[in-house]
This record gives sequence, C-alpha cells and structure tokens, in this order.
Amino acid sequence: MVQKFSTEVTVGGPLSNNKGINKLGGGLSADALTEKDKADIITAARIGVDFLAVSFPRSSADLNYARELAQQAGLNAKIVAKVERAETVANDEAMDDIILASDVINGCSW
Repeated sequence: MVQKFSTEVTVGGPLSNNKGINKLGGGLSADALTEKDKADIITAARIGVDFLAVSFPRSSADLNYARELAQQAGLNAKIVAKVERAETVANDEAMDDIILASDVINGCSW
C-alpha cells in the first residue's frame, strides 16, 4: 500500500539526521526497533544498564520484543515505553497493553 503525504515547511532550515516525521492521528509504519537499536541493546547488556527505553513503540509487541532481545543478551533491565505514537493511546485496550508490557511509561503531550 503506497501512501502519499503533502507537507508544509513552517520553519525553514537544514534537514539533518535524527529527525522524524509525525503523521496526525498516527499510523506510521516504521519499526520501533531499528538495527542500530538492536546493536545498542547488546551494548547496554555489556555495560549493565538498569533501564532500557523503547522509542515509538506501536504496541506491546514492540516492548516484548525489546525485552526478549535484552534477555537474550543477558540484560534484565526495566523497560521504559516512550509513548510517542497516537495509535498507542487510541483506546483503553491499546493503552492497557502498553502499560502491562512496560515497567515505566514516558508519555509526550500532543
């Protein structure tokens, strides 16, 4: 399925890395865990972090996957859900799933 989006630049300037695009109402298809994130989990296990944050989880499955990768790497860190996608708070069931799959919630205000 191909989707097209129109955008409007409201503040001009250079476009650089580590920037994201948000779609009003949610629905972006990007994975929550990138290849870099997966490598970072291995590094986190090596240094023994206490908390592991997952940015832009789509559902509890993303958090469970991060926890599984961490445990496979020997890390038993608390999972922080950085709730930044509209679909994760779209209804009570979605929110409950995120809450149950995480140890800490970090929400943003839209």
